[in-house]
Amino acid sequence: MSLSVSSVAEDRRKAQGAWLFIGSLTVFFVSCMILYAVYVMLRIAPRAGEIQPFYLPRSFLLTTVNLVAISALLHMAVGAVRREQRVDFRRYVIIAFALSVFFFIVQGAGLSWMVGELQKPVAPMQNLYGLTFVLVVVHALHVIGGVAGLTFLLFGLARDAYDHERHFPVRFCAIYWHFLDVVWILMLAGFALAAFVSKLPAA
Repeated sequence: MSLSVSSVAEDRRKAQGAWLFIGSLTVFFVSCMILYAVYVMLRIAPRAGEIQPFYLPRSFLLTTVNLVAISALLHMAVGAVRREQRVDFRRYVIIAFALSVFFFIVQGAGLSWMVGELQKPVAPMQNLYGLTFVLVVVHALHVIGGVAGLTFLLFGLARDAYDHERHFPVRFCAIYWHFLDVVWILMLAGFALAAFVSKLPAA
């Protein structure tokens, strides 16, 4: 019994640390997007109609679908491990890992397209493409952390380390990917705002 109580307390401490970590990342990304929006409204909006329109790679839509799918799979994985549905749990985690690797292929295509736009000899919107590129790369770097978490889960699967009582790593991995999902959608909304503003007619 003492071991069980100790394990529960340990999981609670880990959960508190996890929420603090997610909270700090949230502040970072929200600050970045606020600065991005301010830049667009102060530097881009006044020149709307005089500058080259800003476009987003179409692959970003596939990226969004990919992230939502991973998030949904991990949500189902948490439910499966709580119900001791080990076959389903294993399947969800493996598919989520495969999709996380596919994410970099899709996102790499979008980033490659943006690099092409940056290298054009005449690019009045070059600074906006560059800033957007940096934010996308920062998000992708945090996705690497999510892939590392999924890799850790795969090793745990091999050891049969998770059950309905002890599955904090699964819950945290799911929470982290939910976070990545929400952040990306907010970033995409900010990028869409920039693209809209850049196409406004001259005043």
